Amino acid sequence: MSDRPSAPGGGRNTSHPTGIRVVVAVLALFALVLGPVGYLMGVDAHSHAGSAAEWFTLAFGAAVGIPLLAAAVATVAGDRRAALWALALLAWPVVFVSAIHLTSLGG
Repeated sequence: MSDRPSAPGGGRNTSHPTGIRVVVAVLALFALVLGPVGYLMGVDAHSHAGSAAEWFTLAFGAAVGIPLLAAAVATVAGDRRAALWALALLAWPVVFVSAIHLTSLGG
């Protein structure tokens, strides 16, 4: 049994859905920016052999891990719509990797 009181009237127990959506939006912004930036840094890394792998790992963590974190936060808060939008961000790495390699940014 949970120690949390149930919502009045049997409704959802999310007391601050706007706050959860703001948190998910901030995490989504981080994923949208840090993924491509890390990937571009990995593509442009020439200083030593491990540098590119480190940047690609950080880019993958930002582009995939942050949306999964946002979906988990929204799911625990009971906001299914925000969780689905966060999971939709998992298509973003395919978009930015393709765009980088189809343009002159990919080297």
